[in-house]
Amino acid sequence: MSFFYLPKTRVFSPGRYWLGCALAAALLATGPAAQAQAPRPARPDTLLSRRQNRLPEARVRAVRPERFAVGSRRLELDSAVLAQYRGSTVADALGARSDLYIKNYGPGQLATISLRGTAAQHTAVLWNGLNIALPTLGQNDLALLPISGNTQLAVQPGPAAALYGSGAVGGAIVLRTEPDWRPGLRGTVQADAGSFGLRGTSLEARAATPALAVRVAASYREAQNNYPYYLQEPAGRVRYTLQNAALRHQWSFSPDLAWRVGKAGELTATVWLTDADREIQSGTGVAGSNAREIDQSRRLVLGYRRATRRGGQWQVRGAWFEDIINYSDQGAVSNSRVRTTQAQAEHTAALGRRASLRLGLEAQHFAAVVDGYGAEPITENRAAAFALLRYDVRPTLRLSANVRQAALPAGLAPLTPTLGVEWDVFQPFGVDSLIQTDRPGLTFKASAARTYRAPTLNERYWRPGGNPDLRAESGQGYEVGLRHRVGRPARLLLETELTFFNQLVDNWVQWLPLGPGGAYSPRNLRQVRSQGLEASTALRLRRGQYRASARLSYGYTQTQKTRGVAADTDPVGLQLAYVPLHRASLGTDHAWRGWLASATATFSSYVYTDASADSFLPAVALLGATLGRTVALPGRTSLTLLLQSTNLLDRRYQSYPARPAPPRAYSVSLRFNYP
Repeated sequence: MSFFYLPKTRVFSPGRYWLGCALAAALLATGPAAQAQAPRPARPDTLLSRRQNRLPEARVRAVRPERFAVGSRRLELDSAVLAQYRGSTVADALGARSDLYIKNYGPGQLATISLRGTAAQHTAVLWNGLNIALPTLGQNDLALLPISGNTQLAVQPGPAAALYGSGAVGGAIVLRTEPDWRPGLRGTVQADAGSFGLRGTSLEARAATPALAVRVAASYREAQNNYPYYLQEPAGRVRYTLQNAALRHQWSFSPDLAWRVGKAGELTATVWLTDADREIQSGTGVAGSNAREIDQSRRLVLGYRRATRRGGQWQVRGAWFEDIINYSDQGAVSNSRVRTTQAQAEHTAALGRRASLRLGLEAQHFAAVVDGYGAEPITENRAAAFALLRYDVRPTLRLSANVRQAALPAGLAPLTPTLGVEWDVFQPFGVDSLIQTDRPGLTFKASAARTYRAPTLNERYWRPGGNPDLRAESGQGYEVGLRHRVGRPARLLLETELTFFNQLVDNWVQWLPLGPGGAYSPRNLRQVRSQGLEASTALRLRRGQYRASARLSYGYTQTQKTRGVAADTDPVGLQLAYVPLHRASLGTDHAWRGWLASATATFSSYVYTDASADSFLPAVALLGATLGRTVALPGRTSLTLLLQSTNLLDRRYQSYPARPAPPRAYSVSLRFNYP
């Protein structure tokens, strides 16, 4: 039983969006600047490694949580990749450029992720350090997260509750907007058009002085999604056209500001407004559906961080989120509005030259008005305290020990400690600092963690069937692996990584009927084990103006129910539904004198569509490609033309039963880069 569709409240005015676009366009027309590109992420290092001989602005550079994720695997899409998906969403980028499994109901429709065989609500999604999962559902629709609202996108598979809090059972998706302190003005304007009524536009403008950095980004797109599909009927194969699947509009507006306060302080303000109006695609066997959903999110984060004289850092953040869902179908409506207030304070201290300790507190307050909860508003409070420790025993041996304790309305969540280690077993060229780089060598890595997921508001308060006494899901897991680098990073580097993982999730929540024909209710029913391996190899080549890379990755994931109760009739020992046993991807990128070419092939083995493993969707292999050309224009400006294709082999497939995926599709993008 699904409770994804809910709400009705007032809708954002598109006029506000176009006003923001006009302001950003005005910035683009005011003067010259340097070539636009996303800023490089800061290298992880010790708090004191840059204490000497550094510029004042370096002292307020944020120390990221992943610095304490020693021994964990991490996937990151760099700025060059994100630039190819500027008018797309997180679902599009991850689905095309990784071997991660995205369960997609169709273009612009619900898209969720399964990390290491867990469910969608077992992946935490963080934006600028704060969890943005819908409190009602405990998950995010990745099709509603436009790339344009962010400058960095990374995925950390594996349990990570000590770092990221509730929901990081299978892993976490980390989104960020980083200030760009390069002086001057720069920006881009892009227009998109493609198959099946795809139209879009996006823009980004950046400006910086020694004390102030501003970024404004906006995007808009729509699509009819009226593509053909085929059904096998007694008379033969019959061609149909998909109905009621249009993305009427989707826009995003995200202004960001960073202000240096003195030599040791930095004040930041980030806003992300999104709005989507989409028709909800029904199954191919359903006629006459006119379901429609409006999704709106408003996110505001204010932050201040200050470096101390001894190499430490104070940071406080306050956030206000509002998530609205308006769903209607055949006259029936379901409305939801949830407002979230979050506060976070943390202090990072340097313990000598080789260790750092972070202590922090955070609190959340939810206020929900949901049709499914009854007439009265629902409020809920949560809080957590955490401690993160990293110790570099020597340059080739790094350790971390983290812990988090959360307080939920039903009591304390399980304590979630994490231990990690990385050991450079072989380092042929030595290490001259405590900074971890791409130096050749062999590294052993391992981590072990406990994790938890707090019950969602729907699970606790839905009427009928909500269970206020539901316990938090808990789990534990470990991963062990090797990473090997060979070559010269400045010219040719080959990096290979192999990771084995095993994790157990207890008190897994399942919705079951309360007696024959009764309402469904969530209960802590089962235990699930996920285990497997992840292997990847990447080759990077630099030669003059030529840049090339090739990537090959493979994942084997076995996820099975290992224990249940009498009320849970699903069999034990079978692969869970919608978890492919095998996933693989092969990709390559090339850049030379303004030319860009890339291609990615992905493979997913068959997936079961029910708990008894009686029905399944067949395996599918997909190919996507991009060809681009950048031409220099007067005044240090340039024009970029991108041609992209998805499902280049024109495979007929489904990622969800009775919802056909689109056939071969093309899109063209024209981008003006200033300067």
